[in-house]
Amino acid sequence: MGEKIPVQFSNVGDVSKFVNILSTFEGEFDLYCGRYCVDAKSILGIMTMDLRNPMYLCGNCDSSDIAQLVSTLRANALA
Repeated sequence: MGEKIPVQFSNVGDVSKFVNILSTFEGEFDLYCGRYCVDAKSILGIMTMDLRNPMYLCGNCDSSDIAQLVSTLRANALA
């Protein structure tokens, strides 16, 4: 996945929902906020970031999974 997917969190529940969604996909994902990067499948890692700032998701997964991931995130108002 070479594209950057913008994500946003309104509260801690959104972070939990986000990590649960990503855990269903094979591959490694990183979440970027400015110059900081954390493992996107780590609730603790994400909670170290300022959730009010814009973030984007990058990762390595099958191209067939990208569309499914983006639609799932959008359906949950996370992207």
